[in-house]
Amino acid sequence: MPSTRVASSSENESRGITLFDALPPRASRHTIAVSDVDLGYSLIEPTGPVRGTAVLVAGYTSSYDTFNVLLEPLAENGYRVIGLSQRGQPHSTGPDTVDGYSLAQLGSDIHTFIDALSEKLGDLGHIHLLGHSFGGVVAHEAVAQNPRRFASVTLWNSGPRDFGEGGPAHDALVADGPRGLWVLDRQRMGLDPDIDLAGDMSVIERYYFDRLMTTKPAALLAGAAILRDQIDRTNELATLSREHGIPFLISHGAQDDAWPADWQRDMAIALGADYVVLANAGHSSHGDRPNMAADVLATFWSDATTSTS
Repeated sequence: MPSTRVASSSENESRGITLFDALPPRASRHTIAVSDVDLGYSLIEPTGPVRGTAVLVAGYTSSYDTFNVLLEPLAENGYRVIGLSQRGQPHSTGPDTVDGYSLAQLGSDIHTFIDALSEKLGDLGHIHLLGHSFGGVVAHEAVAQNPRRFASVTLWNSGPRDFGEGGPAHDALVADGPRGLWVLDRQRMGLDPDIDLAGDMSVIERYYFDRLMTTKPAALLAGAAILRDQIDRTNELATLSREHGIPFLISHGAQDDAWPADWQRDMAIALGADYVVLANAGHSSHGDRPNMAADVLATFWSDATTSTS
Protein backbone atom coordinates (compact mmCIF):
# COMPACT_ATOMS: atom_id res chain seq x y z
CA MET A 1 0.00 0.00 0.00
CA PRO A 2 1.49 3.38 -0.97
CA SER A 3 1.71 5.65 2.06
CA THR A 4 2.50 9.32 1.56
CA ARG A 5 2.83 12.28 3.86
CA VAL A 6 2.76 15.54 1.97
CA ALA A 7 5.44 17.84 3.33
CA SER A 8 5.13 21.57 3.83
CA SER A 9 6.41 23.87 1.11
CA SER A 10 6.45 27.59 0.42
CA GLU A 11 4.58 27.08 -2.83
CA ASN A 12 1.67 25.30 -1.13
CA GLU A 13 1.58 27.04 2.22
CA SER A 14 -0.95 26.29 4.91
CA ARG A 15 -3.88 28.65 4.59
CA GLY A 16 -5.45 28.08 7.99
CA ILE A 17 -9.20 28.42 8.48
CA THR A 18 -10.83 30.10 5.50
CA LEU A 19 -14.23 30.81 4.00
CA PHE A 20 -13.16 28.46 1.18
CA ASP A 21 -13.07 31.47 -1.15
CA ALA A 22 -15.71 32.70 -3.55
CA LEU A 23 -16.83 30.70 -6.55
CA PRO A 24 -14.19 31.10 -9.29
CA PRO A 25 -15.25 33.34 -12.20
CA ARG A 26 -15.27 30.42 -14.65
CA ALA A 27 -17.46 28.27 -12.39
CA SER A 28 -21.24 28.39 -12.20
CA ARG A 29 -24.05 27.45 -9.82
CA HIS A 30 -26.95 25.23 -10.85
CA THR A 31 -29.84 23.16 -9.53
CA ILE A 32 -31.24 19.98 -10.99
CA ALA A 33 -34.36 17.97 -10.16
CA VAL A 34 -33.56 14.63 -8.55
CA SER A 35 -36.28 12.36 -7.15
CA ASP A 36 -38.30 14.58 -4.80
CA VAL A 37 -35.76 17.40 -4.38
CA ASP A 38 -33.70 19.93 -6.28
CA LEU A 39 -29.98 19.44 -5.72
CA GLY A 40 -27.63 22.39 -5.96
CA TYR A 41 -24.23 21.99 -7.52
CA SER A 42 -21.26 24.00 -8.70
CA LEU A 43 -19.65 23.26 -12.05
CA ILE A 44 -16.41 24.15 -13.74
CA GLU A 45 -15.22 22.82 -17.08
CA PRO A 46 -11.56 22.01 -17.72
CA THR A 47 -9.33 24.42 -19.59
CA GLY A 48 -8.38 21.69 -22.08
CA PRO A 49 -9.59 18.23 -23.11
CA VAL A 50 -11.81 16.55 -20.50
CA ARG A 51 -9.94 13.79 -18.65
CA GLY A 52 -12.93 12.88 -16.49
CA THR A 53 -15.65 14.20 -14.21
CA ALA A 54 -15.16 14.60 -10.47
CA VAL A 55 -18.22 14.60 -8.21
CA LEU A 56 -17.37 16.06 -4.80
CA VAL A 57 -19.95 15.36 -2.08
CA ALA A 58 -20.19 17.80 0.83
CA GLY A 59 -20.13 16.70 4.45
CA TYR A 60 -22.34 17.27 7.48
CA THR A 61 -23.49 20.90 8.03
CA SER A 62 -21.67 21.79 4.81
CA SER A 63 -22.42 22.67 1.18
CA TYR A 64 -20.74 22.59 -2.20
CA ASP A 65 -19.06 25.91 -1.36
CA THR A 66 -16.54 23.97 0.72
CA PHE A 67 -15.00 22.84 -2.59
CA ASN A 68 -14.73 26.28 -4.23
CA VAL A 69 -10.98 26.40 -3.63
CA LEU A 70 -10.49 23.13 -5.54
CA LEU A 71 -12.47 23.97 -8.67
CA GLU A 72 -9.91 25.98 -10.61
CA PRO A 73 -6.79 23.91 -9.84
CA LEU A 74 -8.58 20.65 -10.67
CA ALA A 75 -10.00 22.13 -13.88
CA GLU A 76 -6.49 23.18 -14.85
CA ASN A 77 -5.55 19.50 -14.55
CA GLY A 78 -8.18 18.56 -17.11
CA TYR A 79 -11.17 17.64 -14.95
CA ARG A 80 -14.77 18.73 -15.08
CA VAL A 81 -15.47 19.33 -11.40
CA ILE A 82 -18.86 19.26 -9.71
CA GLY A 83 -19.40 20.21 -6.08
CA LEU A 84 -22.63 18.78 -4.68
CA SER A 85 -24.83 19.97 -1.84
CA GLN A 86 -26.77 17.00 -0.54
CA ARG A 87 -30.52 17.15 0.00
CA GLY A 88 -31.41 19.56 2.78
CA GLN A 89 -28.09 21.39 2.62
CA PRO A 90 -27.60 25.02 1.52
CA HIS A 91 -28.36 25.44 -2.22
CA SER A 92 -30.51 22.27 -2.22
CA THR A 93 -34.08 21.61 -1.19
CA GLY A 94 -35.12 18.79 1.09
CA PRO A 95 -38.06 17.27 2.94
CA ASP A 96 -39.10 18.36 6.41
CA THR A 97 -39.18 14.86 7.87
CA VAL A 98 -36.25 12.74 8.99
CA ASP A 99 -37.35 9.70 7.02
CA GLY A 100 -36.55 11.57 3.81
CA TYR A 101 -32.83 11.47 4.65
CA SER A 102 -32.04 7.79 5.11
CA LEU A 103 -28.53 6.69 4.18
CA ALA A 104 -29.99 4.59 1.38
CA GLN A 105 -31.77 7.66 0.01
CA LEU A 106 -28.67 9.83 0.22
CA GLY A 107 -26.65 7.19 -1.61
CA SER A 108 -29.35 6.84 -4.25
CA ASP A 109 -29.32 10.62 -4.73
CA ILE A 110 -25.74 10.37 -5.98
CA HIS A 111 -26.80 8.03 -8.76
CA THR A 112 -29.94 9.87 -9.78
CA PHE A 113 -27.94 13.11 -9.74
CA ILE A 114 -25.34 11.60 -12.08
CA ASP A 115 -28.11 10.26 -14.32
CA ALA A 116 -29.76 13.68 -14.52
CA LEU A 117 -26.43 15.37 -15.11
CA SER A 118 -25.59 12.95 -17.92
CA GLU A 119 -28.87 13.83 -19.63
CA LYS A 120 -28.01 17.51 -19.33
CA LEU A 121 -24.29 17.48 -20.17
CA GLY A 122 -23.87 14.30 -22.19
CA ASP A 123 -21.27 11.61 -21.57
CA LEU A 124 -19.42 12.37 -18.34
CA GLY A 125 -16.55 9.99 -19.12
CA HIS A 126 -14.64 8.58 -16.16
CA ILE A 127 -16.51 9.50 -12.96
CA HIS A 128 -14.39 10.07 -9.86
CA LEU A 129 -16.40 10.16 -6.63
CA LEU A 130 -15.12 12.03 -3.57
CA GLY A 131 -16.92 12.25 -0.25
CA HIS A 132 -15.74 14.67 2.42
CA SER A 133 -16.37 13.67 6.04
CA PHE A 134 -20.07 12.66 6.28
CA GLY A 135 -20.05 12.85 2.48
CA GLY A 136 -17.64 9.92 2.60
CA VAL A 137 -20.20 7.86 4.51
CA VAL A 138 -22.70 8.67 1.76
CA ALA A 139 -20.13 7.92 -0.95
CA HIS A 140 -19.60 4.48 0.61
CA GLU A 141 -23.33 3.83 0.34
CA ALA A 142 -23.39 5.01 -3.28
CA VAL A 143 -20.56 2.64 -4.17
CA ALA A 144 -22.34 -0.25 -2.48
CA GLN A 145 -25.46 0.48 -4.53
CA ASN A 146 -23.67 0.55 -7.90
CA PRO A 147 -19.91 -0.02 -7.79
CA ARG A 148 -19.54 -0.26 -11.57
CA ARG A 149 -20.33 3.41 -11.99
CA PHE A 150 -17.13 4.88 -10.59
CA ALA A 151 -13.61 5.03 -12.01
CA SER A 152 -12.29 5.80 -8.53
CA VAL A 153 -13.48 6.62 -5.02
CA THR A 154 -11.88 9.01 -2.54
CA LEU A 155 -12.79 9.09 1.15
CA TRP A 156 -11.58 12.53 2.20
CA ASN A 157 -11.16 13.08 5.94
CA SER A 158 -13.76 10.37 6.47
CA GLY A 159 -13.56 7.29 8.64
CA PRO A 160 -15.10 3.84 8.96
CA ARG A 161 -17.33 3.99 12.05
CA ASP A 162 -18.92 6.16 14.74
CA PHE A 163 -16.26 8.30 16.40
CA GLY A 164 -18.43 9.54 19.26
CA GLU A 165 -19.87 12.83 18.02
CA GLY A 166 -23.05 11.67 16.29
CA GLY A 167 -24.87 10.82 19.53
CA PRO A 168 -24.22 14.12 21.33
CA ALA A 169 -25.07 16.03 18.15
CA HIS A 170 -28.35 14.15 17.84
CA ASP A 171 -29.22 14.82 21.49
CA ALA A 172 -28.44 18.53 21.13
CA LEU A 173 -30.62 18.79 18.04
CA VAL A 174 -33.53 17.00 19.72
CA ALA A 175 -33.27 19.28 22.74
CA ASP A 176 -32.66 22.66 21.11
CA GLY A 177 -32.73 22.37 17.33
CA PRO A 178 -29.92 23.62 15.07
CA ARG A 179 -28.77 26.22 17.58
CA GLY A 180 -28.27 23.42 20.09
CA LEU A 181 -25.71 21.92 17.71
CA TRP A 182 -24.04 25.32 17.35
CA VAL A 183 -23.76 25.63 21.14
CA LEU A 184 -22.38 22.09 21.46
CA ASP A 185 -19.69 22.68 18.84
CA ARG A 186 -18.68 26.03 20.36
CA GLN A 187 -18.41 24.51 23.82
CA ARG A 188 -16.25 21.67 22.47
CA MET A 189 -13.86 24.25 21.03
CA GLY A 190 -13.80 26.33 24.20
CA LEU A 191 -15.49 29.27 22.48
CA ASP A 192 -18.35 31.51 23.55
CA PRO A 193 -21.53 29.59 22.65
CA ASP A 194 -23.70 32.72 22.83
CA ILE A 195 -21.71 34.95 20.50
CA ASP A 196 -24.55 34.80 17.98
CA LEU A 197 -26.92 36.31 20.55
CA ALA A 198 -24.46 39.11 21.25
CA GLY A 199 -24.32 39.94 17.53
CA ASP A 200 -20.52 40.05 17.64
CA MET A 201 -19.54 37.21 15.32
CA SER A 202 -16.51 37.44 13.06
CA VAL A 203 -16.91 36.93 9.32
CA ILE A 204 -15.77 33.32 9.69
CA GLU A 205 -18.11 32.64 12.61
CA ARG A 206 -21.01 34.18 10.70
CA TYR A 207 -20.23 31.97 7.70
CA TYR A 208 -20.39 28.77 9.72
CA PHE A 209 -23.44 29.92 11.68
CA ASP A 210 -25.38 30.83 8.55
CA ARG A 211 -24.40 27.58 6.84
CA LEU A 212 -25.69 25.58 9.79
CA MET A 213 -28.89 27.57 10.09
CA THR A 214 -29.72 27.24 6.40
CA THR A 215 -29.50 23.44 6.57
CA LYS A 216 -32.84 21.69 6.95
CA PRO A 217 -33.30 20.67 10.62
CA ALA A 218 -34.51 17.23 9.52
CA ALA A 219 -31.32 16.77 7.50
CA LEU A 220 -29.21 17.66 10.53
CA LEU A 221 -31.11 15.26 12.76
CA ALA A 222 -30.96 12.41 10.26
CA GLY A 223 -27.27 13.00 9.55
CA ALA A 224 -26.41 12.94 13.25
CA ALA A 225 -28.27 9.64 13.62
CA ILE A 226 -26.41 8.17 10.63
CA LEU A 227 -23.08 9.18 12.16
CA ARG A 228 -24.14 7.87 15.58
CA ASP A 229 -25.14 4.52 14.12
CA GLN A 230 -22.27 4.22 11.61
CA ILE A 231 -20.86 0.70 11.55
CA ASP A 232 -17.60 -0.42 10.00
CA ARG A 233 -18.27 -1.55 6.41
CA THR A 234 -14.63 -1.59 5.32
CA ASN A 235 -14.72 -5.29 4.46
CA GLU A 236 -17.68 -4.64 2.17
CA LEU A 237 -15.75 -1.88 0.41
CA ALA A 238 -12.69 -4.10 0.11
CA THR A 239 -14.76 -6.80 -1.57
CA LEU A 240 -16.28 -4.29 -4.00
CA SER A 241 -12.85 -2.88 -4.75
CA ARG A 242 -11.43 -6.32 -5.57
CA GLU A 243 -14.43 -7.53 -7.55
CA HIS A 244 -14.84 -4.38 -9.63
CA GLY A 245 -11.29 -3.06 -9.72
CA ILE A 246 -12.17 0.24 -8.04
CA PRO A 247 -9.11 2.26 -6.96
CA PHE A 248 -9.52 3.96 -3.57
CA LEU A 249 -7.78 6.94 -2.03
CA ILE A 250 -7.94 7.60 1.71
CA SER A 251 -6.68 11.06 2.62
CA HIS A 252 -6.91 13.40 5.59
CA GLY A 253 -5.18 16.34 7.16
CA ALA A 254 -2.44 15.68 9.68
CA GLN A 255 -4.47 17.65 12.24
CA ASP A 256 -7.84 16.10 11.33
CA ASP A 257 -9.82 16.14 14.58
CA ALA A 258 -12.78 14.00 13.51
CA TRP A 259 -12.14 10.32 12.76
CA PRO A 260 -8.83 9.22 14.32
CA ALA A 261 -5.91 9.08 11.89
CA ASP A 262 -5.10 5.46 12.76
CA TRP A 263 -8.65 4.43 11.88
CA GLN A 264 -8.30 6.04 8.47
CA ARG A 265 -4.86 4.49 7.95
CA ASP A 266 -6.13 1.04 8.90
CA MET A 267 -9.04 1.47 6.50
CA ALA A 268 -6.59 2.30 3.72
CA ILE A 269 -4.54 -0.82 4.50
CA ALA A 270 -7.64 -3.03 4.43
CA LEU A 271 -8.70 -1.53 1.10
CA GLY A 272 -5.23 -1.66 -0.44
CA ALA A 273 -5.83 2.04 -1.06
CA ASP A 274 -3.53 4.94 -1.67
CA TYR A 275 -3.09 6.80 1.63
CA VAL A 276 -2.09 10.45 1.74
CA VAL A 277 -1.76 12.72 4.76
CA LEU A 278 -1.66 16.46 4.08
CA ALA A 279 0.70 18.26 6.45
CA ASN A 280 -0.47 21.38 8.28
CA ALA A 281 -4.10 20.67 7.47
CA GLY A 282 -7.18 19.89 9.52
CA HIS A 283 -10.50 18.18 8.89
CA SER A 284 -11.16 20.31 5.81
CA SER A 285 -7.71 19.68 4.39
CA HIS A 286 -8.73 20.96 0.96
CA GLY A 287 -9.47 24.35 2.53
CA ASP A 288 -6.13 24.45 4.34
CA ARG A 289 -4.00 23.08 1.47
CA PRO A 290 -5.97 23.51 -1.77
CA ASN A 291 -3.05 23.31 -4.18
CA MET A 292 -1.62 20.22 -2.53
CA ALA A 293 -5.07 18.66 -2.34
CA ALA A 294 -5.61 19.29 -6.05
CA ASP A 295 -2.21 17.80 -6.90
CA VAL A 296 -2.95 14.69 -4.83
CA LEU A 297 -6.38 14.22 -6.40
CA ALA A 298 -5.34 14.87 -9.99
CA THR A 299 -2.44 12.43 -9.67
CA PHE A 300 -4.65 9.75 -8.12
CA TRP A 301 -7.36 10.16 -10.76
CA SER A 302 -4.83 9.98 -13.57
CA ASP A 303 -3.29 6.82 -12.11
CA ALA A 304 -6.73 5.33 -11.50
CA THR A 305 -7.89 5.67 -15.09
CA THR A 306 -4.55 4.40 -16.37
CA SER A 307 -4.74 1.29 -14.18
CA THR A 308 -8.37 0.53 -15.10
CA SER A 309 -8.21 1.30 -18.84
